Amino acid sequence: MTIWEYLQESHPWFDTTHYTPLQIGLFFTGAMLWIVAYIVIIRMALKKKTVIIPAAAVICNFGNEVGGAIFWVPDMGNALVLAYWGWMLLDIFIVISLFRYGYKQFTTEFFRKNLRWLIALGLAGSIPLSCFFMVQYDLPMGVIDAYIVNVVMSVAFLSLLFVPDFPEHSIALAWSKFLGTGLISIMFQSKYPDNHFLTVVYLVVAAFDILFLVLMYQKRRKLNLA
Repeated sequence: MTIWEYLQESHPWFDTTHYTPLQIGLFFTGAMLWIVAYIVIIRMALKKKTVIIPAAAVICNFGNEVGGAIFWVPDMGNALVLAYWGWMLLDIFIVISLFRYGYKQFTTEFFRKNLRWLIALGLAGSIPLSCFFMVQYDLPMGVIDAYIVNVVMSVAFLSLLFVPDFPEHSIALAWSKFLGTGLISIMFQSKYPDNHFLTVVYLVVAAFDILFLVLMYQKRRKLNLA
């Protein structure tokens, strides 16, 4: 259902037709933690003039958010539709910041000089890819596409720890991403316990998020000792 079709009908704030109150609570809490993560990213962009979420993750994630906000809206009620729109609107600022400051994530001169048109090319691909995938192949809430993007994001985050002179990563961002995704994973595991592809994806994302936390704290200890 597109957002235009959704707005033509009345919907409850929290729809228990397809989800239990516990599942809704888990997903909504995870969604709020992700909004906290976005606010941390935006605050760092304003304060440090840098983007602390990997460029590849921003590009892939924005395609997923456009799809989830406009072309494949959640079936969990108005509150979650607003949450999806909140993600997308906050991410617009992150995308703009990536155009301005994303070059700081790279040491290779080619990427530093050509990043803006590479970002534009990436967005031109990620938006239709996510939208069409969600409409044609995905489960409600766009869970499969979201978790494919999340795998890319969790792996890519590791690279930022090793960029010379890159600002220290945010503890708040790392934990809000890990906990927010974890709660949503628990919710979808209870909803689709027989979808073994998703089960493996949850574990892969969690493993890389934990690895990132471990490496981040190790880096912080080394910096404090230096």
